[in-house]
Amino acid sequence: MKGDKSSNFLDVLRDWTENLLTRRARRLERKKRKHMRRGTLMEWIDAFLWAVAVVLILNQYLLQAYQIPSGSMRDTLIGGRDPYSGQVSKSDRIFVDKVIFGPELLPGMGKIPAFRESRRGEVIVFENPEYESPSLFHEIAQRVLYMVSLSFLDLNRIRGGDTAHQFLIKRQVAMDGDRVLSRRGKLYIQPKGWPVLMEEKDFKAFTNQKYGSHLLLDEEYYDKVDATVKMFHLDRTGLITDRTLVERAAVDWVSPLKKTMMDQYEMERLDFDAYQLLFPHDEEAGYASAAYERGIYVPEDWLLPLGDNRSDSLDGRYFGPVSSKKILGRALFIYWPIKRIGSIR
Repeated sequence: MKGDKSSNFLDVLRDWTENLLTRRARRLERKKRKHMRRGTLMEWIDAFLWAVAVVLILNQYLLQAYQIPSGSMRDTLIGGRDPYSGQVSKSDRIFVDKVIFGPELLPGMGKIPAFRESRRGEVIVFENPEYESPSLFHEIAQRVLYMVSLSFLDLNRIRGGDTAHQFLIKRQVAMDGDRVLSRRGKLYIQPKGWPVLMEEKDFKAFTNQKYGSHLLLDEEYYDKVDATVKMFHLDRTGLITDRTLVERAAVDWVSPLKKTMMDQYEMERLDFDAYQLLFPHDEEAGYASAAYERGIYVPEDWLLPLGDNRSDSLDGRYFGPVSSKKILGRALFIYWPIKRIGSIR
């Protein structure tokens, strides 16, 4: 009997010990798996943060991805709505060289010395002089998200409305002492030390420039706009309008473009010119008219950026010259869409 009791006791003790050790082993295994999962998660987070840091550094100091926001550089760069078909185009995505003109130390702060200054005819990226950031947090988040996502995420587009684009891409057309005049969509340039204005096509041949500039509005459009603006001011003042002027304004001009478009710069010039002619005592109108008549003077170490699509470009004709210190980079090549891959000229 005693032997049986001892055997039973030993069996119970053995079973209890095995169960205890098994439970302990399982607990240790669960802890091990938990630590392994946590370690794997931390590894993924660490790798992601390193990738973000690398992209930010590359975008800030070497190459930045940029998305073309509008049709102002058509047909050199495609973006926005096609003026002929009315369809929204697949915007070109490009890489911008940040090294050559000296990258900013931090977004919006300081600059590293440049290898060289930008040259006439180059396609450049710069911060929009008319852009107003809603807050410091928005400014930082906008730049970081834009760079990390390779231009796919833009807080300004998400906000919607009439928010100005933070960065603009245009062609450096004039610089260092040039005088520029715009008439009926055409550009005239007087280089520093040159006695007369030259039409842009002659100026490009003179300076060996090969870029394209496109004018989507024709001479009939400008004839009608000129007559319409003059008639408006004559009617408003009660003066008799000339019969020829009435006939010019009544021409049935129909745009071939699907997108409604007008040359805002030319309309403003004609408006101030007609108003100043009728009211010569108005000093403000006189100053504005004289400014349009003289054109734009580009100071030393400044430049005038213009869109290749002059009929639909908010550029230096409106906000004036830009300091060479504000240039962020030079457009290098298109990387998307695939059929558009190539260098930018």
